[in-house]
Amino acid sequence: MGEPSVILRGREGVGTDALLASTVHGAGRVMSRTQAAGRIANRMECSARDCAFWVSMGAFRDARERAGRTQNDRFTCCPDHPDGRMVKRRGRVRDGAIDFAAVRATLAGGGIELRGGAADEAPAAYKRLDHVLAAHADTIEVLHRLTPIGVAMAPADTVDPFKD
Repeated sequence: MGEPSVILRGREGVGTDALLASTVHGAGRVMSRTQAAGRIANRMECSARDCAFWVSMGAFRDARERAGRTQNDRFTCCPDHPDGRMVKRRGRVRDGAIDFAAVRATLAGGGIELRGGAADEAPAAYKRLDHVLAAHADTIEVLHRLTPIGVAMAPADTVDPFKD
C-alpha cells in the first residue's frame, strides 16, 4: 500500500537450486492482520443515542451473572444509563498497532491516492522491500522499480474468509 514494487527475474545459480528455481513473491508480514488493525468481535453496547459505552461479551455475561440476572432479564452495565439496554453489535474490541488515519495522511501527503484498504495492509505491517531484495540479491535481477500513484483495495468492511 503506497510502497514501491519491483519486476524481477530469477537468476540461475547455486542459491536457486535450494529454492527449487523459485523466487520471492512479496515482502512478507512483520505483524498479523489482527496485530496491525486490532480485533473486531461481538460486544455489548449501550443502546442510548451517542453513548460510547461498551463491554466485551464475556464481561457482560459475568456482570449479569454476578447480578443474579438470567439471559432473558433486562440488564445493563452502562454507568450513565442505568435504566437503558445493552445490545449486541460488532465492533472493535482491541486496538491495533497501526494508526490508519496517519497512514492515509502520509499517503495523501506523498501524492498517492488511496481507495479502500485498512490498517492490516498498511506498509508498517510488512517487511521493507529493499531488505528482502538485498537478502535475495544473488538469486534475483531487478528489471524495473515501480512507484505507486494510487492504491485500490477492498474497503475495510469487506468480509474476507481467508484473512488470518
